[in-house]
Amino acid sequence: MPRQKFTLGGHDVQSGVTLARRFTLVSEEAFDVPGARRWQSKDSRLRKDATVFTLTCDDPNAVLASVARVTSVRDPRLVRVVASGHDDVEGASAAYVVVDRPRGVALAQVLARHTLPPRLAAAIVGSLARALEPLSTRGIHHGSIRDSAVVVADSGVPILSGLGIDNELLHQAGEGAPRTEAADADALARLYVLALSGWRGGSGADRPASPEGLDDRALEVFLGVLDGAGPSTLAEVVDAFPPDHGALRGFSGAVKGLPVRPEVAEAEALATLGKAPSELVDVSTLEKAAHTAAIADALALSAPDLAPDVAKDHLDALEAAVPPEEPPASASEPAADVVQVDSQGVPIVERGMFDDLEAYDEIVEEQNAIPAPSVWEALLERLHRRWPDSERVTRLLEQARVKASQPGPIPTRALLLIIGVLLLIVAVVTSVSLLKAPLNVQQDQHNLPSNTYPAYTYGTSASASASNG
Repeated sequence: MPRQKFTLGGHDVQSGVTLARRFTLVSEEAFDVPGARRWQSKDSRLRKDATVFTLTCDDPNAVLASVARVTSVRDPRLVRVVASGHDDVEGASAAYVVVDRPRGVALAQVLARHTLPPRLAAAIVGSLARALEPLSTRGIHHGSIRDSAVVVADSGVPILSGLGIDNELLHQAGEGAPRTEAADADALARLYVLALSGWRGGSGADRPASPEGLDDRALEVFLGVLDGAGPSTLAEVVDAFPPDHGALRGFSGAVKGLPVRPEVAEAEALATLGKAPSELVDVSTLEKAAHTAAIADALALSAPDLAPDVAKDHLDALEAAVPPEEPPASASEPAADVVQVDSQGVPIVERGMFDDLEAYDEIVEEQNAIPAPSVWEALLERLHRRWPDSERVTRLLEQARVKASQPGPIPTRALLLIIGVLLLIVAVVTSVSLLKAPLNVQQDQHNLPSNTYPAYTYGTSASASASNG
């Protein structure tokens, strides 16, 4: 793969160059602001990715001075400046700015094809307004707020980049907006309208309709932007969109299910097929397909006991949406006999083989019985109802349901525990019986020799032993 190059001060610098003996340029990325090039880089000190801007504008020192005023900002909703300055690259002076690289979903990629629900759009704009409001009191303004500068992190926090960089570069290119609080408030309001309708303004753009579900303050901001009288202070934006901390959790998963804007779908169909969607499929077929998709979603989310009814509706919708096939004109083979089935889908011929229908119904009921959920499964179901957008809770619940439907192995741990308890009981009973038995210990007695002396007699005559002596 050839190395990428950029020209800086009349000198070619390739990817792989290390600035400040720390930041190694890896690959160049698209950047919508003139006067700088954006690079994905590696921070060898912190061992993580970073974003490096190499300045090619007329006055890089002015950009560095603007960046120096925002280095003390530590709000997690604003991209942090890591380093900035000059470095010597093979005899050429390179001016650079290094910022953190947020991980998440780029808002510009989402809004290029979709519109956001009012809750998500309000959460993004309101959170950014609360991040910029305290900075405006210190005279720090962004000046170039746009969808390409916003990333919604995996944690659900919207992050704004370009503070201290973008507006200075645009001013040097003659395109910058005023660095004022009113400009930031108006840009946030326009971002809100863009997220809801895809409207970017302009004289030739059609006025979008107001989305449903907006409260009075949000509707006032929406209509004010369309009428050219948007908010003039960040406080107005903050008041219009109160905090909603849980709205952006699972944002990456939520945007995958958003519908494509009609004008985008039509443009893609024209570019791919050369015809508009209305010329390819009539309206009635689209309505039937939408009805079929809705029933399929209901089947996936329905309770097990309701699944057969939903499945029947699903099949009926499919039959209505798909036109019947006409038999070929040359078909001479007789049609196959239609197999009649009962309400449970079993052929009537096979069911007649059962003499006792009650026994058959009991067998079917036993096979279709749904076991009671375990404690862990019931807990996950409650958590899933509380946080339906959580991918982790959904994955754990699916694993618990699959595990509950599978036959479990022999509980060896419980079996070993029972055997151990029985052995302990036997040992205790044996020990107690031994303690209660009398102690029969053979004492050590000396085997004395037998007495050879005659028995003692009373009388006047001497004993036999005395006469022998």
